[in-house]
Amino acid sequence: MAEREGPQPPYSSAPVPSRLGSGCFPWTGLAVLIAILSGLFLFLGRGGEPGSGHPGGSRQQTYVDEIGEARQQLFKGELVRTSTKSLHLVAGGDPLRYRAQILGSWRSDGPGGTHSPTSAGAEIGVKLHCSGAQVRCAPLSSERQNVISKTDKATWLWDVSAKKAGTVTLSVTVTAYYRDSDTVLLEQTPATTHVKVAAPPGDSFAWVKQAWRWISDAITSLGGLAVSLTAVITLAVMLARRTPAATGPEPSNPEPGNDNTDADTNSPS
Repeated sequence: MAEREGPQPPYSSAPVPSRLGSGCFPWTGLAVLIAILSGLFLFLGRGGEPGSGHPGGSRQQTYVDEIGEARQQLFKGELVRTSTKSLHLVAGGDPLRYRAQILGSWRSDGPGGTHSPTSAGAEIGVKLHCSGAQVRCAPLSSERQNVISKTDKATWLWDVSAKKAGTVTLSVTVTAYYRDSDTVLLEQTPATTHVKVAAPPGDSFAWVKQAWRWISDAITSLGGLAVSLTAVITLAVMLARRTPAATGPEPSNPEPGNDNTDADTNSPS
């Protein structure tokens, strides 16, 4: 027997769980997404602080770490430079060759040079500073060269000349750079030496000429005193010439006939 069809209740045929889920999911999912993003931003922000130890550290901290690591990689090398005992400079003479060499390891077996420890293991710059007696140091090689292993060595050359006799000062500065930049990893105290510049041959009285030139310049700068000084010098020369004649020896045996005093004394009154 067929069932009777009657009026249907006024509700949808969709399942109840489906209706509840469709109404709550957007708000719940949004809250979860916000929580995840907040945690991620907080994690990244703390990781960017210097010293946090996270890979996402700041650029400044990365730079500091790289410099520190590069300094730790430096090792002891050797600086060999021309001995001042073999550098015989003559005023106005030909330039002499001055040489500095950096070895990646300490050997100290090269004769004719001055040996001292230095830093190696990076790009090294060597400079020669000259002063005094109108000295000139002309570089003949690149200022910066690589000494990055213990088997490396680099050589620097200069032509040294002086125009005047006297004493000159030569200072060698060694600087280690970070890679090929201008960042200094380490710079050592300059190695300073003093060299005597001899006068040219045949000029043994150079100091006399220099003294006379100084006196002449001083007299000229004084103006009117030059005339007075000349007069004093002239008077001194005249007195020096007349002194021997005035102090000559007296006659020891005068002739009797020429002594008027004895004749008057012995005559009768």
